[in-house]
This record gives sequence, C-alpha cells and structure tokens, in this order.
Amino acid sequence: MQLKGLIIFNVIFLGSVFLTSEKFVNETNTPKFYFLVISVIIFTGAAALTKNTIRIEGIRSLLVFWGINVICFFQACYGLVQFVGWLPSNNLSFPITGSFDNPAGFAAVLSLGFPIGLYLFSKAKGIEKYLAGAILAIISVAVILSGSRTGIIAIVISSGIFFAFNHNVLIKFRQLHYHKLLLGLIMICLAIGFFTLYYQKKDSANGRLLIWTVSSEIIRDKPVFGHGYGAFQAIYMDYQAEYFRNNPNSKYELLADNVKHPFNEFIKVAVEYGLVGLIIVFSFLLLLFWNTVKLESVNKRLVLSGLIALVVLAFFSYPLQYVSVWVFLAFYVSILMPNKEYKIRNTIISIISRGAIVIVSLFTLLFFYQQLRIEMKWKTIAVNSLRGNTQKMLPEYEKLYGTMLRRNPLFLYNYGAELYVARQFDRSIEIMKECKRKFNDYDLQLVLAENYYQIGDFQKAIQIYEQASYMIPCRFIPLYKWFEIYEEKYQTRDALRLALEICEKSVKVESTTVSYIQLKASTYINKVSECPKPDSNIIEIIY
Repeated sequence: MQLKGLIIFNVIFLGSVFLTSEKFVNETNTPKFYFLVISVIIFTGAAALTKNTIRIEGIRSLLVFWGINVICFFQACYGLVQFVGWLPSNNLSFPITGSFDNPAGFAAVLSLGFPIGLYLFSKAKGIEKYLAGAILAIISVAVILSGSRTGIIAIVISSGIFFAFNHNVLIKFRQLHYHKLLLGLIMICLAIGFFTLYYQKKDSANGRLLIWTVSSEIIRDKPVFGHGYGAFQAIYMDYQAEYFRNNPNSKYELLADNVKHPFNEFIKVAVEYGLVGLIIVFSFLLLLFWNTVKLESVNKRLVLSGLIALVVLAFFSYPLQYVSVWVFLAFYVSILMPNKEYKIRNTIISIISRGAIVIVSLFTLLFFYQQLRIEMKWKTIAVNSLRGNTQKMLPEYEKLYGTMLRRNPLFLYNYGAELYVARQFDRSIEIMKECKRKFNDYDLQLVLAENYYQIGDFQKAIQIYEQASYMIPCRFIPLYKWFEIYEEKYQTRDALRLALEICEKSVKVESTTVSYIQLKASTYINKVSECPKPDSNIIEIIY
C-alpha cells in the first residue's frame, strides 16, 4: 500500500476517534460520522479522477499498525486525564468517556486496538518492544478504570486467542511439566474474574437480562423478517410496559429504565430484520472466520483476535453505533484481501464510468455538506431556545422540519418539547405522535400526556400516564400526575388508590422530588381519613 494511502487511512481513523464539536447537538458522534463519510467520498472521487490503476491490497504496513496503536494510546491518556479530573468527561454519569459520549465507545476503540498492540509487541525488538508494552499497559489501565466490563472481557478473550494461535508459545506451554494444572488454574481465575465483574455491577447485568427477555417477546411476534429498520427504539418501551403490566411484582421493577439499544447487536438485528437478518450476519461472520483460519501468515492471530474482540463487544454492548468501530472492521477485513492490481484503459466505457463516479461523488458530497450545515443550524436554534427565546425560534424549527431532519426522531422530540413550552399543545401532540413512530420512551410519554392534560383531554392523559408508569415502574412522576388529575376531578376513590400506591412504592434513588411526592400522597390519605363523610372508611374498602 502506497505511503499516501497509509497516511490517509491513519488520518481518517484519527478523525473517527477524536473529532468532536460543540456546533452539533450530538457533540461527540455526529462530527465523527460526517468526517468519515465526507473523507471517504472525497477519496473515492479523487481516485476515480486521477488513478490509472486500481490496487486492491490489505493493510499490512507497520506504519498503519503503529499509527492505530499511537492513536489508541492518546485516547487512553485522554480517558486517564478525565479520571483524575484534569479534563471534564462528556457524560456526567461517568468519570471516563474519552472523546465519546460514554465509556462504551471509549472501551470499544481501545479493546479493538489492543490486538494490534499485542502484534507490535510480539514483532518489535529493543526500545520499540518496551514502547509497545507500555502502550498496552496504559490501554489496559484505562479500560479497567472506565468500568466497562465488556471492554475488559474483550481484551482478556482476544489476548487469549492471540497467544493461543502462537505456535512457539503453545510448544513452550506444552513442554511444562504441569501445563494441564496451569491451564486449569487459568480457567478458574478467568471464571472468578468474570463472576467478580458480574457482581461488581449486578444490577446493571440483571437489567440487561430484562432487556433481552423483553426483546425475545418482540422477536416472537415477527420472527422471520423482523419489525423493520429502526423498530427497536420505536416499539421496545411499549413491550417493556406490557411486560410489567403482566408481571406486576417482577424482580426487575427497580432495574427498568429508558432503553434505546438491547446491548446486543445480534438481538437488535433479530428484532429489526428477524431470522433472515441473523442468517446474513452470521454467514458474513463465518466467512470472515473461515478466511482468517485459512491464512498462512502471522496475521492470522491478529485478525482472529480482533474479530473475536468485536464479537464479544457486539454480544454485550453496542459497538456498531460508533463509526470508529466500522473503521476497525474495515481494517481487519482488509488484511484478508489478496493483493491485486488492475490496469484501467482509457476506453469510452472507462471514461464514462470514471465521470459517473466523480459526478455521483460530487452530488453525494454536496448532500452531506448540506446535511452538516442543517445539523449545525439545529444546534444554534436549540441553544437559543434554551436561553428563553422559544417563541422566536419556532419558525426556525418549522423550517428545519421541512428538511431531512424530519426523519430524525431526536429532532422531532426536541421540536415537540419546544412546542409544549410555547403552549402550542395541539401542534406538539402532532409532532410527538410522528416522533413516536420512530422513537418512543418514557420521557416522550410524559410530554405527550402533559399536552393532552393542557387541552382538557384528561382521559387520554391518564391512559398515557398509566403507560409511562408501566414503562419504568420505579418512577414516581407518572403516578403522581395521574393522582393529581383524580384529585383535581374529586375522584376520591381512584385518587386514594394511587396515593396509597405512591406511599408503598419502593424507592430506587432518594431525592427531594420523591420525598415531596410521597409527602403530598400521605397528606391526602390523612385528609381523606379525617373526613367525616360516608367515604371515610374508603381506605379499608380499598385494602
């Protein structure tokens, strides 16, 4: 591979890992996406315009390997600097995120880069070996401190695969007198380590079991072709609500939360594309592993360990949500490609083909550039609206609604919420319903219910509050809002039933809001109990 191409690859990878910008609503992921897409388009168009030969070859240069390794090293250092508090994290819930929105992206990149570091460590000599070893150590510490159990497991398993396919290491291991005992001890240590990781965040692990259980119900409804692209985030929360409606005393009640991804890429494929989609994905993976096993070069263990790391991440996280992971996948797949060169003759067909590629590249580039500007404008409008200029910004929101952003559920949610703030309730309901077809969660339900309450449709508001309360049973707001409607309409029996439920409800996280809600509910119960009317014994009746 030519030096220019190697530099281009490293620059693209660097941008896909580090690029962030406050000019976008999603400051971490959106800039990376546009950078990668625009870079690929420009490179494709330039190649069609200038190249007389097409060289298809795998990325096997140590220059690229070291480039990726150094980029991962700087990403790890970025995370460590966040951990000690010298730089802010991109997510207040986590001390380490690197240049990503949460530790999942940070750990995914470092885990996928780890096999490359192992490869360089095994090949290097002298000072380079010490440098590669130091980078591996820093990456390991960064992943551990990030708290990503999936990242830790991916590193451990991919490292084991890397050394297991080292012929010299295997021979030396088998020559040990007690190698079977040592292997048994290693397996026991791994088992203890995995159980420790599980109990370290037991609630988080059990929460994923809930998500997978609910997802299985979704898959069961349409097992062959699935529910369609983007269906998971549109329908999952309704299924979770149905699960808790049918299992009122579930052990998962305190673990439920808003869910946008099943923490398993294969389950997501099964939900959206069914058995057909899974067959295609697994066929592709089997093809990759088959071609990797057939490799005769020392790159076999590198590719195999990298692919295994990706599969582990895909089973317990959502690595494919990050464009840098796609760059890693392209890197590992490229190593499997044979070196071939094709001469392009200046025939009429080749000239027309080149021209078509250049024209398509230009139009595609203009399209994405326009989308980039629209996304940046959205951020400007959203910031101005948050500063109290909602009414002035609504015409600008309406203009953006006429663009491709109309297909973006996060934009629809933002627009609908701003319409609610501006008290344009009917229009807010319209936008929120449109958003609900693409993206539905607990927060959207609350805004929708508030809109119906404000226009006087109390029955519809109650239905939505009830649905929200089943979506995340440990939340108090839906029950409280539901209770307030009954109290306001003097429906004493129903109001008292909800007040009792609020007071008896288990508290997941203590807060002033929860304390206030329970105080209001208990005050209402006392008021009803002291009321000298025929309904004064209503508490006994309810019980």
